[in-house]
Amino acid sequence: MAWSFLPSWIDLESVSISVDLPARTILKRTGVAALATSSVTALRLTLAPALLRISFEPYLVIDLPPPLGDMGLQQIEYDFRSGAMVPNVFYTGGLVRVGKGSAEDEARAFMRGLVTSTPMAIPPYDPTSDPDLVVTARQVLRNLESDGGGVVVRGARVSARLTLRQELAGGVGSDGFRIPAGATIAASVDVEGTREQIEASPRVQRIEVDCSSAVLHKRGVDQADVRRFVVKRGGEIAVERVEPLGSAGQAAGVESLVRLFGALVAGGGVALDPQRLGPSAVEGLVKEEIARALRPALVEWVQQNPHVVVGMDLRQVLGIAVGGAVA
Repeated sequence: MAWSFLPSWIDLESVSISVDLPARTILKRTGVAALATSSVTALRLTLAPALLRISFEPYLVIDLPPPLGDMGLQQIEYDFRSGAMVPNVFYTGGLVRVGKGSAEDEARAFMRGLVTSTPMAIPPYDPTSDPDLVVTARQVLRNLESDGGGVVVRGARVSARLTLRQELAGGVGSDGFRIPAGATIAASVDVEGTREQIEASPRVQRIEVDCSSAVLHKRGVDQADVRRFVVKRGGEIAVERVEPLGSAGQAAGVESLVRLFGALVAGGGVALDPQRLGPSAVEGLVKEEIARALRPALVEWVQQNPHVVVGMDLRQVLGIAVGGAVA
């Protein structure tokens, strides 16, 4: 599905933002009840075309005085079309089990507090047509801090699942990469800073990418299909999973890696004889050589497409300045 804050060739399935809450953080207090974390808790906000879900791992504790039974809150779902909010509240112990309805009402109030002052607060709402979705998400984080008791956002992890509607390619000369149309990508992005810093200028420290196909070509020849890699600030790449292509792919195991490594060496890489190295050393050197080949193409693509996400400059976000320096 096309989202207005993204180019039409990106089909985004869902996106989520996760932050860690310290132990014994009180998010809401009503009368004698307190909604709090029992230990370090991951709060995850997941946005899909029809809903917003907030979940907690482990669940939040709704603490009540004895003999009333405590309750837990695992998640709340907000349906953008109808405005319905459905919390998952359950008893965790105690002799007298009352007040579940009131607890569910307070959970809904917590969700309403998160979306207040945003377009999400007025159903029906369609996030795919919101051109300022990045601004909307920033307001939700601001509400989390102002309405969430002692919550202080320091760093976050953004995860997304998407499909490419058209081929994505980048290169320097005859070397580069291409991700074919129809490829699926799952990415997790670690962002540092306080909520204010993330709002003003997010700084990505690490991106983990799992891709159904990302083909590296060198001197115009497909060499390898990179399935998992990590991008660090400044554009440095670490390859974690790769499959040889072409003539290298016709052989199996170590032999294929040796052939692939030989092809890369012939293209101007390190001058080592792969036949004299062990399998693990060969594989490690192959991944390093692929990472070196990919980085210039990635940096060039970012510099040519800095505003592919509305409201962000990828050069600042990734720390890639003109010429490929670290910003």
